[in-house]
Amino acid sequence: MYSALINAVLSSSPDYDLLFESLSWPSESWPDTERVEALTAFIEGLGPLLTEPGSTSFPDAKRRCVLDKVESVLWTKCLPFLSRISAEAGEGVRCRESTAAACRLLSVCVPLCNEAVCRRVCQSILPSPHLSEEELTSPGRLSVEVASEVVAALLPFLAADEQLTHTTVSSSLSSIRTLPDALVSKPVRVILSLLNCLSSARLKSILKLILDDLNSWHSTDRTPAVTERTLLCLTALSDHLLKPHHHPPSSSSSCCDLDPRLSLQFWTMVQDGLIHSDSVSRKRALFLLKRCAALSEEDGLDCPLSATREGKKKKLKFWEDYVLVMETLEENQIHVVRPVLNRIDTLIQTTANDDQGQGLFHPSWLLCVYQRMFHSENKSLMREGVCHLLELRVLQQPTFALAFSQFIVGPFMDQLGSKHWCALPLLFLCQALSKLPPSPLLGTSGLTALRDVLRCTMITHQVLLRGAAQCFLLNSALSLTVVSEVTLDDVFSFLTHFRADESLCRGTQLWKQLCAWLLENEGSFKPRITDEDCTGASTSNETIRAHVQGEIVSYLRVPASTGESERLPDSREADKLARAILLCVDMERSQSGAEISNTLESLLSPLLETLSRVSTNIYLPQRKSDKSLQLVLRLFQLGKIPRSRDFSHHFDCFTDCCCQVPSLAYQVTRAVTMASLATLCGLMEHEVIDKRPETVSALKSLNEYFYSPKLPSSHSQTSLGNVNQRLLKPETIDWLVEFSAAVTSDGPDWGRFSANFMRDQWICLNFLIKVFGIPESVEAAETLKAALSCSVEALALLPSDLVLPVFTFMETVLPQLVRDEEALCVEAVSLSWELVQGLSTNANDFWPALKGFISMAFHHKLLQLTHAQSPTLTATLKQIARELMELSQSKSGVFGVLLQHCCQMWLPAGGGSGDQADTVFSSIFNHISIITEACVYGPVFRRDQRNLVKSVQLMSHDNRDDQLPRMCVLAFLCHLDSSNLQHQRLMEEVAMELLKKDNDISRSKVRYYSNSLQHRVKNRVWQTLLLLLPKLREEFVATLWGRVFEAGFCSNQASVKYLIEWMMILILVRYPQHTDSFWSCFSLDHEKTKTSVCTFLSVLVHFSVIFPKLKEKVLRKALDVILQSCFNHNFSVRLYALLALKRVWSLAENLVEEADGLGGLSSVIKACLNQAEAMQSTGNANKNWTRIQEHFFFGAFHPIRDYSTETIFCTFPSLSELADDEWIPPWKFEKLSYFSEDPSLPLRNPAPDLNQLQPGDWIQQDRSTVAAERWAEVQKKITPWRLGIQEQEPELQLVPPQRAARLGKLHGALLVVASLIDKPTNLGGLCRTCEIFGASALVLDSLRHVNDKNFQSLSVSAELWLPLLEVKPMELTEFLQVKKSEGYCIVGVEQTANSHSLQEYQFPEKTLLLLGNEREGIPANLLQMLDVCVEIPQQGIIRSLNVHVSAALLIWEYTRQHLSSGSAEVDSKRS
Repeated sequence: MYSALINAVLSSSPDYDLLFESLSWPSESWPDTERVEALTAFIEGLGPLLTEPGSTSFPDAKRRCVLDKVESVLWTKCLPFLSRISAEAGEGVRCRESTAAACRLLSVCVPLCNEAVCRRVCQSILPSPHLSEEELTSPGRLSVEVASEVVAALLPFLAADEQLTHTTVSSSLSSIRTLPDALVSKPVRVILSLLNCLSSARLKSILKLILDDLNSWHSTDRTPAVTERTLLCLTALSDHLLKPHHHPPSSSSSCCDLDPRLSLQFWTMVQDGLIHSDSVSRKRALFLLKRCAALSEEDGLDCPLSATREGKKKKLKFWEDYVLVMETLEENQIHVVRPVLNRIDTLIQTTANDDQGQGLFHPSWLLCVYQRMFHSENKSLMREGVCHLLELRVLQQPTFALAFSQFIVGPFMDQLGSKHWCALPLLFLCQALSKLPPSPLLGTSGLTALRDVLRCTMITHQVLLRGAAQCFLLNSALSLTVVSEVTLDDVFSFLTHFRADESLCRGTQLWKQLCAWLLENEGSFKPRITDEDCTGASTSNETIRAHVQGEIVSYLRVPASTGESERLPDSREADKLARAILLCVDMERSQSGAEISNTLESLLSPLLETLSRVSTNIYLPQRKSDKSLQLVLRLFQLGKIPRSRDFSHHFDCFTDCCCQVPSLAYQVTRAVTMASLATLCGLMEHEVIDKRPETVSALKSLNEYFYSPKLPSSHSQTSLGNVNQRLLKPETIDWLVEFSAAVTSDGPDWGRFSANFMRDQWICLNFLIKVFGIPESVEAAETLKAALSCSVEALALLPSDLVLPVFTFMETVLPQLVRDEEALCVEAVSLSWELVQGLSTNANDFWPALKGFISMAFHHKLLQLTHAQSPTLTATLKQIARELMELSQSKSGVFGVLLQHCCQMWLPAGGGSGDQADTVFSSIFNHISIITEACVYGPVFRRDQRNLVKSVQLMSHDNRDDQLPRMCVLAFLCHLDSSNLQHQRLMEEVAMELLKKDNDISRSKVRYYSNSLQHRVKNRVWQTLLLLLPKLREEFVATLWGRVFEAGFCSNQASVKYLIEWMMILILVRYPQHTDSFWSCFSLDHEKTKTSVCTFLSVLVHFSVIFPKLKEKVLRKALDVILQSCFNHNFSVRLYALLALKRVWSLAENLVEEADGLGGLSSVIKACLNQAEAMQSTGNANKNWTRIQEHFFFGAFHPIRDYSTETIFCTFPSLSELADDEWIPPWKFEKLSYFSEDPSLPLRNPAPDLNQLQPGDWIQQDRSTVAAERWAEVQKKITPWRLGIQEQEPELQLVPPQRAARLGKLHGALLVVASLIDKPTNLGGLCRTCEIFGASALVLDSLRHVNDKNFQSLSVSAELWLPLLEVKPMELTEFLQVKKSEGYCIVGVEQTANSHSLQEYQFPEKTLLLLGNEREGIPANLLQMLDVCVEIPQQGIIRSLNVHVSAALLIWEYTRQHLSSGSAEVDSKRS
């Protein structure tokens, strides 16, 4: 309309001055958008007239006058108006529309002015995007938003001037570095639009400028914020930077120079983006990675993603799976992530090295996966990542091991020094660091990182833990330091942070190790840079002695005294030098064996000379004398070597103190002496110190002292005189006086003091009875009885957390007294169990006490006793075993302790043989219930309980996995020897007990749900039976066969059914003589086999495995029973029968012509098979037929090949959809020290087919679907308005807006862009939602979707009432830019750091809603086009909604906000 009106006005030779005046506006006012657009149209109409040469309507004077008016509009109207818009706060509709109108006016005026004016305008605009906040508030300045729009409007003129082009790019790159996050996309859009206007030659130079700037920025400032912005730029420019080369790369060096794939910095940015905390940055990095992978496949450029022709397919597969893993990790759900971890493990193992021995990819890509998992919000996912990384075998390869070590000493070390670690985790981490293989990794920065850990992180830790961690860290430094990159001064400065009283003490093993390391690397350290070195003289490596001598001279060199009082010198210098001197002396002494005095005298001559002048030279500087004395003091303090005292000294002190009066000093001396004796006994028991002759003599004296007769004054009945001695509390007066003097604890702590004294006695007794036994001077039997009585007495006297030494003593004594003193033994065991139960709430003391109790109570000699020999004790032990299992239901790991002890006792890891081993093993039959209960053990927790248990397992040091009892007993059963009669008897009894448990569950009236306890127990029963099958005798299997059939007739869950069927197949393969009894199962009572016949039909699906050599008799029998089931009324039976028929008939077709009578069956069988294949129009029947053929049990699974521990206990449960806590992966068995692979049952599955499958099962749907199919194509709400169908027919001839207007329906200003969505169902539902809520239009990638049946089933004719536009995905960038210039605010649904919550965001009236793809969301190269990112608040675990659901929520929120104004407008129009 504007163009026609303007042409009419201009054709009438108007007064141009009057028109300019009437269309202009006062400088202080805010013009309407219509006025600005009218002036724009007027000047645009003048353009052809002003530029036309020799125009008669415009003489030169008049043309100059009009051009002056245009320039005046530019400087007095347009730019001031833009400045005023910039001064307005907010992103309102008014500002957005006014900015668009003013930019159009500017773009019309500038071409009519001369070049100087154009350059002047551009130069006044370009500095605005990267001004400071103070400069932006000054008058005449433009805001970033307005300046970006103005630059976009002037791009044709900027692109024409090379200098302005460089200025624009430099200004935009500078603003990208300085602008806040919300505005950084503005200059990126400017650069992108500018590149589209450049010629090919200039485009290359600008791209090189941008790429070099981004690489330089990221290399100098590698922070998350810089990574985020560089990735934003790279994804926006990906269409220009990542173009395919249509000619060989070697012939076009300029193209290769611009290819970021050849830049190492580019890949560093991508890897930093993959582990970025911001989800959008990770998305951008993945986008670039996928784009590069696709491009490398196309052009074969030599870069990290390319490969040779032979390795191209393998490498392409790797990157596809790598991207899949990284995308899956975004889901943050362990059940989604876990299936892909095994894939990447296998993939890395197969592609780690190519044929030439060079890696196909750098190990840093693998570490990106684990760093991403470590930063996950899901703690289970983080734990899974840690476990998976630690179990990764690829770390054993040199290349990967080196990269992993670099990761540990690099990013990991930074975290170690910057975080506040607790003492125990830090101790374990330091220990792990010390176990890294020796390799040159730590330079000066690495030693600095370790120093920060020592100086800051450990400062508040407990002394012993801190000392241990320091030892581990020093070991790490010695094995990982790059000697050539650190100076001796760096090393000695680093050593000053190791305290002598905690870790680095002279004379210790660590000190000797350090001396050996210095001696080995002497002469290899980095030379010091001195003033003489700067002159250009060559430097030579100095020895450690020369370095120390130089440091002594430098240390004693001080400036002349000023006469003023001075502070004491820093003692750290003296500490550093003293340690260096002692290390040098000990190093040289170990090398040559020279005397220390001679070495020290020659080394310390400067110091000795200074000390000799301290008292005689009055002019000696005070600071020099202070430093000399400090150094001497530190040498004395650090130079002493700790000495140990003789053992007999402690015994003499103890015996002397026993005769003293009960004063405080004597009682304390007595307690300390006993503690020292207990410590020394413990050290000798663990062979830490040697047993010298004088020590043995003192030990014998101590042993005789303990077992000496009781004094006559005692009223005790025991004959042990010096056991369970108590500390006597001092007299009241002495106690108060000496308490004040010694500053002891309060009165009540004396009991604990005395308890420790008694505990130390039992530690000594444990050691002495093992080494020397009962002294010959006393009667053995009576003494042992008395000793056991004393131990029972000690259990009553000691606190529960101090009874472990008593348990250890009773373990030695009980087996010797059990036959003669059963009552006393029962009393000891019962009281011990009560004490252990009382500790169940104290985890720190419970587990050691439990292990000690089980070792004592379940001793093999006690378990050998029968009920006839010791009825009370045997019943007590069985009751305790039951209570242990009950306790394990609420306290994870209890039953595992019992199982580990019993299994290692009955079948030692060394495989003991002989009569002694058989005797020990025979005790298992008295307690076989422990084995059978362990086979089916495993508590079922609620979800909240499961999370708590996993947290406890994660924090606990011991193995308290609930699967441990089962793993122990399974490893135990694998060790059994089928040729051993006792072992064979055990296996048969266990098998019968397990079958009884299965039968009891099947006959019970308890509801049998999936993943219920009953389901899990049955599954565990059949897993164990499958494991035992190869070891069972043929005669026993014959008795077992009927029980297996009976189980097959019962109602079972899918996982149990598969195991029973597998059991039947293996028995038939091993013992074909049972085939006739198998056929008889099909002829049993019809009601009994109504649906359970499917189990036996499943067995026949593997007919080729059972009968590898096909015979006519067997084939005829198989076809006979299968054909009967093919006509069964039950759908599932027919389905199984048809599948079995298809498999059997595929083997029998070659015998049909040869065998008599089979030819007649051919037509019937083919008719049945044709019926199965013709299930194309029978609803769910075809789906079920397809799914059952693809099911793992009938497809990839092979009963013989896949018979392994992994398949039974991990693959089958996962594919059968059992809960993941029922899966036992192979690595768990490998971690058991006593597990060994059985030749008849391999640990891992040799074929990878099953491991590559996903969980899932075919769905049985045999219900009638006639009613559903009848109404499948009918939509009851097909009429959207209150008009009848006949009344709507004429409206269908109109375009959608006209139809809606005729029906009184108004469209809003919301524009929904769905060009990235490709599923017709989502598009159909979205079309329906947009029409209902009055969107202005829906944008699709193709209008052909409206003819799709799935689209129409959900749109229900909404496409007839809603305007539809077609925009291809490749055209979206240009389309969005156009809509932005029209004043639309582009809104996307995406979770970013700057996202607005949907419940808080106010939608502008002119809103464009951009929807992402169902799987990938909004592409990374379109994110910078968004003005606003809106996210929907979530409370659950699932990361995202369906795209149609998300769009519906946003469309409704937009409608809700604009509903009141829209309703008022409708009412006014109707009135």
